[in-house]
Amino acid sequence: MGTNASTPNGDRPLVRVPVPPGPRGLELLLEAAQRALDGTGPAIAPVPTAGPTVSDTYVSSVVRAVMGSTPEVDSEIAVVLATSGSTGNPRGVELTAAALTYAAPAIHEGLRPCWVAAIPLTSAGGFNVLVRALQSGVSPVAISALGGAEPFTADGFADAVFAAKGAESPVFTSLVPAQLPRLLADERGTEALRACTRVLIGGAPLRRSLAQTCRDLGIPVSTTYGMTESAGGCVIDGVPLPGVGVDILDPDSTGAGRVVLSGPTIARRYRDDPEASAEFFVDGAFRTSDLGHLRTELGETTVSIIGRIDDVVIISGVNVSISAVESVIADQPHVEAAAVVSAGNAGGDHTEPELVAFVVHSAGDVDHAALQTRVADRLGRAATPRRVVVLDRLPYLPNGKIDRIALVQRAQEELLGGPNQ
Repeated sequence: MGTNASTPNGDRPLVRVPVPPGPRGLELLLEAAQRALDGTGPAIAPVPTAGPTVSDTYVSSVVRAVMGSTPEVDSEIAVVLATSGSTGNPRGVELTAAALTYAAPAIHEGLRPCWVAAIPLTSAGGFNVLVRALQSGVSPVAISALGGAEPFTADGFADAVFAAKGAESPVFTSLVPAQLPRLLADERGTEALRACTRVLIGGAPLRRSLAQTCRDLGIPVSTTYGMTESAGGCVIDGVPLPGVGVDILDPDSTGAGRVVLSGPTIARRYRDDPEASAEFFVDGAFRTSDLGHLRTELGETTVSIIGRIDDVVIISGVNVSISAVESVIADQPHVEAAAVVSAGNAGGDHTEPELVAFVVHSAGDVDHAALQTRVADRLGRAATPRRVVVLDRLPYLPNGKIDRIALVQRAQEELLGGPNQ
């Protein structure tokens, strides 16, 4: 480790690092990240650059979140990353080098993998690929579509994986669930997945049907749970990494409650947001917005995530979990992707929330009534979406997460048209 590049008063300069899309972004960020992590350079705030898939508005919101009001951070902070902003404005998260580098030894399991960068480097998951590549000591390989440089394709992913195989190292990669169906639908994409030694899937829940397909094909998929505030995934296949604590706050009669993460991967605070920091970062732990429960069997504790605290809505006096509705729809035949949002009917007589389901369907259309009946049978009539909307693709933010704000706006418009006929 080098000498920390701090100012005389103990603060550390914070430098914005624009990250262009494509492999060039990986090249530019590698050196800055290395110097930020080993203390020989300033702290960094990676920021995407505007382009075909990244709007100026999104870039501006990330810059505001990560740069804050001063050009310095506390001396122990190495990197400031933005949260997804999928349900609101992004927040800047202040992370130490120790938090960012903690998970790699457990994930690498003694191997020196060649990492394939396939998700935006300005997200926690994407930046972790870069960090772990630095720890591995093997130069990473970027897909040509990295960061929205071009559309994500199975061929592009396969090209990167087989190029990484040339390093004669095990190939590791991180993906978001939305990328899997495209790869599994393509012979070369499936071959590339099978060529990997480890495929981490995070950023959103992985559909059970997709997970089963991967197992059947011998694809080494591992699900991860975590967020920017925990330096990315700190729970692998439901099992916390060594040293990571998972607790349930105020569990109900079923043992479900708010998930609280603790341990060496937890961020210090939100940048320039003392109120939110005090609410979520308590006694060195992070109080997530997720609901879950713990199960201990044969001495091993596993974590199951049920949904988000803020995705439970009251409809006709019944508590309805949006995540549960989404899961039922996503696991139906020919459904490639699904998202459910709650919105008010701005032009109707209803005063309580109503659900709208957005579906990407391989047949191009869907039997709305049948899908609504399936949800009602599984979860009750109150959970039935009022409308089911078929899309060519769901809207995604540059970090690979579903843009739920955009879907809520679309849902408001759909509700004005009344129920599906």
